Amino acid sequence: MTLRSRGNAWLLLLAMALSGSACAAAAAVTIRTESYPRPPYSEATYYVYERDGKVICTKLKICDKYENCDVDYHAGAFLDPLDQRNGDPYDVTAAVAIPPGKRAKHQCLAKLVPDAL
Repeated sequence: MTLRSRGNAWLLLLAMALSGSACAAAAAVTIRTESYPRPPYSEATYYVYERDGKVICTKLKICDKYENCDVDYHAGAFLDPLDQRNGDPYDVTAAVAIPPGKRAKHQCLAKLVPDAL
């Protein structure tokens, strides 16, 4: 290996390392859920999308006992007044990171926060 080709190899490795660190520095988008009871025999589930500790969009899914559901999307944080009156959610899941390749499948991100894709 000549000195010139060795230098090119190091430049290539450096470029790959820098591009990898730039990808790693991109903010992670996470999702968590909060569930609230709705009378009679219904449930409201909020899918909360966060980036850098801030809520970027919220998906509200309200289902009845027959699994008929209505879905709404809201930019930023959202909590329906009915659920605010109910108090704390009865079920909360931990935040899970969404891989960049799967973010486009999430309608809340695709419709309201396209820069998160």
